[in-house]
Amino acid sequence: MSILLDKILTQIFSPIGVTLGVVFLALILLTFGRRRGATALLVLALAWGWVWSTPFLGDLLRSRLMDVGRYPPHHAKELPTGDAIVVLGGGVWPVSGTLVYPDMTSAADRIWHAARLYHAGKAPRIIASGGKVWPRHQQQSEAEAMRVVLNAFGVPDDDIVMENNSRNTRQNAVFTAKLATKQGIRRVLLVTSFRHMRRAESAFRGVGIDVVPAAVDFPPRRSGGPWILRIFPNAYTLARNSSLLKELLGILAYRLKDWT
Repeated sequence: MSILLDKILTQIFSPIGVTLGVVFLALILLTFGRRRGATALLVLALAWGWVWSTPFLGDLLRSRLMDVGRYPPHHAKELPTGDAIVVLGGGVWPVSGTLVYPDMTSAADRIWHAARLYHAGKAPRIIASGGKVWPRHQQQSEAEAMRVVLNAFGVPDDDIVMENNSRNTRQNAVFTAKLATKQGIRRVLLVTSFRHMRRAESAFRGVGIDVVPAAVDFPPRRSGGPWILRIFPNAYTLARNSSLLKELLGILAYRLKDWT
């Protein structure tokens, strides 16, 4: 499956994609005078969008489906040592268009934690894994952008290994495994966001790499504030729950493709 098709399907099956799709079907039914069916679909769309926008569902997904207890946060000094630290892309926007410097994203903790583990002496090198997702529109790879940030965190170029070709998690694992074989790397500390770790760990183990999960970018275990606020929708929660759904669909897809 091409990267573009994969991205399109991800958007179609996202909470807002499904909601808009159901609304579109309702409008078609209205065009043909099927008011009762259209009304039912509109109610369904409203309910679907409401549920995915509430903190309650996000808390449930994290606790029941995302293995909360499997990837607890650890202080850098508590983790074991490895041959290398692997940090996955997604924490920084590479230089492109009018950007002069790489732009940190909400998942920037990935890069920070990789540098933190390096300075804690957990591994002698960092593998920055991430290519150009859209080669025509990006001037540098995600790995190159991460190197700029890692340098700013005090990690020297000589201790950064670049993996510039991957465009998704499966390729992160495959291309990193090739580097690992060449450099005699057997055990890695894998750094990625908590919600992404389950799929990433299984992908890396699937290509024969011994993984120590070093998850970061943790959401609150339970949304703050009075309980009544947990049933009201908000844009932040919609984005967070959409990300969780993407990961659950990704885990299912990787299992079907035997990539785990």
